[in-house]
Amino acid sequence: MSILLVIPNRKLDKLIEKFHSILPDVKIQVWPEVSDALAVEYIVAWQPPKGSLAPFVNCKAIASFGAGVDSLLQYDGLPNVPITRIVDDNLASDMSRYVLTHILAYQHRVELYVKQQQEKLWKPKRARMGNKVTVLGAGQLGTASANLLGLNGFDVSVWSRTAKSLEGITSYAQDDLPLAVSDADYIVCLLPSTKHTHNMIDHAFLSKTKKGVVIINVARGDIIDEQSLLANLDSGQVAHAILDVFSIEPLPQTHAFWQHSAITITPHCSALSNVDTVTRQLCDNYLRLKAGQALVNTVDCDLGY
Repeated sequence: MSILLVIPNRKLDKLIEKFHSILPDVKIQVWPEVSDALAVEYIVAWQPPKGSLAPFVNCKAIASFGAGVDSLLQYDGLPNVPITRIVDDNLASDMSRYVLTHILAYQHRVELYVKQQQEKLWKPKRARMGNKVTVLGAGQLGTASANLLGLNGFDVSVWSRTAKSLEGITSYAQDDLPLAVSDADYIVCLLPSTKHTHNMIDHAFLSKTKKGVVIINVARGDIIDEQSLLANLDSGQVAHAILDVFSIEPLPQTHAFWQHSAITITPHCSALSNVDTVTRQLCDNYLRLKAGQALVNTVDCDLGY
């Protein structure tokens, strides 16, 4: 039984070293240089290329290398085996701090003052008004972000597939989406990428928000319809967009987002996995699989997370 890494376009030396330190007697193979396809029973994958998983007919489980599983679930011909994902408390902490940081930076006009410093201008302005935040998605990351915002004095709501019970936070579900976003000053997207959320933030969605809303997307790029967002930024319906994720990554240099004055871009850095934490979870599930035990952090493929 060997472990296969299907993680293209990424340097894997450190990851392989971590695997060997925990599982010294286990063979680690790296796609596409696979010497024994039939020995592969556990695959760790991230954005697997088309057809890359087909030869491994003895695969018994597939682990996402990150918290998201959309690239796996969109894979054509995905084996009918358990799928797991990474759950990392540090990711939740990093994500919630990213969200809080960017809302505070927008409120207090940090970007303006950076430009004024470069031009040696002294022009103070009041902080922007607006204190209501709606977080779309109330999983581990969404709940952590909502809680931290609440602790910092924001009026916070969450919207999710099912209603949640969170102290001091209003919870909306399913058909309540128009109500959840109607009076929000900031809308934070932390939804999974599924067939139900693809292009969910489109013109119809944005027309239900208050004029001057700020959109923050730290989930997946395909949840936002890019042309609708650009049109609503240009009309002023959306005052600003803070985007950490995109439909195509890295964001092409010719993309309209780069030059738009009302868009803040970061390079998918809101919450980056720690290789030690990730490897420990992956190895734990490998040992569970080998022992015939239930895997942890399994994914409901119908729900998409």
